[in-house]
Amino acid sequence: MLVRGSGRRDRRSRARALGARAEQILNFAGEGVYTTDAAGRCTFVNEAAARMLGTDVHLLLGANVHDTHHVPTGVAGVAGAACRVCTPVASGGLSRGEDQQFTRGDGAQFTVEYTTTSMYENGELVRIVTFNDITERKRAEAALRESELKFRAVAQTANDAIVSADANGDIIAWNRGAQLVFGYEEAEVLAKPLTMLMPPEFREAHNRGMGRFLASRQAKVIGTTVEVAGLRKDGTTFPVELSLAHWEQGPDTYFTGILRDISERKQAEVALAREVSYVQLLESVAVAANEASDSSEALQFAVSRISAHTGWPVGHVYLVDDQEKVPLVPSEIWHVAEGTPFEEFRRVTQRTPLPRGVGLPGRVLATGQPAWISDVTEDANFPRARTAQALGMRAGFAFPVLVGREVAAVLEFFTAEALEPNESMSEVMGQIGTQLGRVIERERAEARLTHHALHDHLTGLPNRVLFLDRLALALERTKRHAGVAVLFLDLDRFKLVNDSLGHEAGDHLLVAVASRLKSVIRSGDTVARFGGDEFVVVCENLASEEDAAGAAERLREALSAPFLADGNEVFITVSIGIAVADGADATPSALLRDADSALYRAKDEGRARHELFTEAMRARAVQRLDTVNALHRAVERNELRVEYQPQIALGSEAIVGMEALVRWQHPERGFVQPTDFIPLAEETGIITSIGRWVLREACRQGRLWNDVHPSASGLAMSVNLSVKQLQQSSLVEEVAEILASTGFNPANLVLEITESVLMFDTAATLDRLEQLKALGVRLAIDDFGTGYSSLTYLRQFPIDVLKIDKSSIDGLGGDHDQSAVAKTIVRLAQTLRLETVAEGVERIEHVRELQTLACDRAQGFYFARPLDARHLDQLLRQQFGDAPGAPTDLLALGS
Repeated sequence: MLVRGSGRRDRRSRARALGARAEQILNFAGEGVYTTDAAGRCTFVNEAAARMLGTDVHLLLGANVHDTHHVPTGVAGVAGAACRVCTPVASGGLSRGEDQQFTRGDGAQFTVEYTTTSMYENGELVRIVTFNDITERKRAEAALRESELKFRAVAQTANDAIVSADANGDIIAWNRGAQLVFGYEEAEVLAKPLTMLMPPEFREAHNRGMGRFLASRQAKVIGTTVEVAGLRKDGTTFPVELSLAHWEQGPDTYFTGILRDISERKQAEVALAREVSYVQLLESVAVAANEASDSSEALQFAVSRISAHTGWPVGHVYLVDDQEKVPLVPSEIWHVAEGTPFEEFRRVTQRTPLPRGVGLPGRVLATGQPAWISDVTEDANFPRARTAQALGMRAGFAFPVLVGREVAAVLEFFTAEALEPNESMSEVMGQIGTQLGRVIERERAEARLTHHALHDHLTGLPNRVLFLDRLALALERTKRHAGVAVLFLDLDRFKLVNDSLGHEAGDHLLVAVASRLKSVIRSGDTVARFGGDEFVVVCENLASEEDAAGAAERLREALSAPFLADGNEVFITVSIGIAVADGADATPSALLRDADSALYRAKDEGRARHELFTEAMRARAVQRLDTVNALHRAVERNELRVEYQPQIALGSEAIVGMEALVRWQHPERGFVQPTDFIPLAEETGIITSIGRWVLREACRQGRLWNDVHPSASGLAMSVNLSVKQLQQSSLVEEVAEILASTGFNPANLVLEITESVLMFDTAATLDRLEQLKALGVRLAIDDFGTGYSSLTYLRQFPIDVLKIDKSSIDGLGGDHDQSAVAKTIVRLAQTLRLETVAEGVERIEHVRELQTLACDRAQGFYFARPLDARHLDQLLRQQFGDAPGAPTDLLALGS
């Protein structure tokens, strides 16, 4: 009995202790907790509940919580059973709720969320209520709802797209502006991936960026405004300005973007940039045109600049020549972008002059206005359509260069895209055409002034000033080539015409005489009027005084036919004095003086004849004798030296060989022109020893360059063989010995023979040439086009190279006949599989024409004069990377 009573006491004691500990724990809890009995009286309340209810614990204990705190103060007749908090709950069950209003001790109301349950303790029902004050949360939620309502109102009325997405990238909100911008209804996009609004190529980068942000919260785009590309429902892309923000709701992250279609702004920016760029283009062309040395340079700059600016890869200039039957003439002014396949179009164009109204330039010439063809391959009035189609060319555009109302040139451009006309571009190009027209107009005015200053006002022939200038140039050229002669003409008894028919008839006769003289002189010769009845002619490239005499006879014959003056038939005769340049010391004034002396001699001898200045002939004979004697000693005294003229590959413009040329530095006379001693050496036979020495020296130097410049091992060395050398039976042995002793590669040696050699002793010549070929050397025909060798000889002899003579090169780019000759020679060589080398290339027009003809190599003063070994070695070092410095500057040395 005692033991049993003691056990009960222990259990009660432990229960009280546990209850006290539970009360202590509940008092530390932040959640309000109270209990009531079946009558609603409070049997327990913790500190948190008393604090939230605005009262004390001891005031609540025993009180009816429902009456004091569950209903507003002063409201009666509300039964406890009607209160949601006080609703009976089965033992062990739960009842939860929120938005329940409690009243504090001061009468203030607040909102709670609560949980109620019930249990039996010692057979008595106990209700347990836990609650939290959620007033602030409810206020925040209300504010959020209000804000959301306002946001939705703004979002739905905004013209910009406002789109929200969750952390998975799925769309959760879509406003009316988004529908207008992207074309999707809201139902079409909700729960769909945000990437459907962007082009496919940007989606992967977008997903990577979102993943990076969610993982690290490091944002590159979020919180900024950027320009991106959008994708409409119809598949079109457009530029978008995106402002992106993120926000949190609980543990979830969301993103909202404001997207503005900036297509119009971008178009405006592009249009503005285009206008600015057009202005800059116009300014740059205007400045360059004003600074250009001539109209060709201005046109070339304009073509290149416009092509670069527009991205149109092909640009060309057609020049207008009203004197031609077909007025639009293709020029050498081109721009063809590197790496494009349009070179064939250039070649076809160079062969396509155009009449007025035909083709793109022809339309411009006919209207004086810019013209545009969206697709030239579909235009029936485009003669080059087949070539354009084969090369993938489409749009074409052209505009005029106007001098006043006259079209002076037409600039045409082409691209590989079919494009519709661009009015802004047409307007700017028209202004450029006007600017270029001013350059041409200024150039023409300057040319007119220059012409008036340098030409006779009556006949239009060069006057004394221009004649002396041309004579000086001719004398400069004669140092390198054949002779120059001055022919001084005086009309016999011209005063009788003036006295009998009058000065006006005399002037008409002078004009007619000038016309006949111009009609019979050769291209390159000059006829001038010095005043009165005196005319002067300079003839170049004369091999002898007999040639000068022949020229004089042709002039006399041309004037022998009757003239018509004021209806009267007039016969005139002419007296001519001839002076031939007697060497490097000849001057224009001396030649004119000598020709005038010869003219007086002709008049003294009875008129109607020509006389040659004999003193010059005697002096030259003495000089020839001195030269022959000096030549015999020149080889022994080492007065000879070799210079080398580079040969240039026209495709790469690199040095691929050189021609060895003998030079004579006389100890007293100084430099002796080759034309002054080579013919004498040929006549006297000295040429064999000179030729042998030149061959040995060239091979020695060639081997030295091969050793010093290993990458230049393929350079060709061309050496001239004279007729007398080729006639020597020992020639082959001498060549073999020189190759062996110098170690020079036979494959690099090119032996040049003149065209006339093939005409003499054909069997012996063929045998000797074949023996030379057996040594491994190559053979070339020098000065091809000046002789009379036949195609049979070219096929019969073992020739490798044709060297086109300078006389066939001089007229390239201007003289159609000479261009045709050069073209024929190149095509002949190509047919026979021979290499071609053009000699005497002196102008860029020569180079361009030869490149068009697909000539292989060229040499001449345009590239370089003959150089001594030291100067040529500098070029080789630059080209083959054996020395630092600027790239090979052939033009500097050539000038």
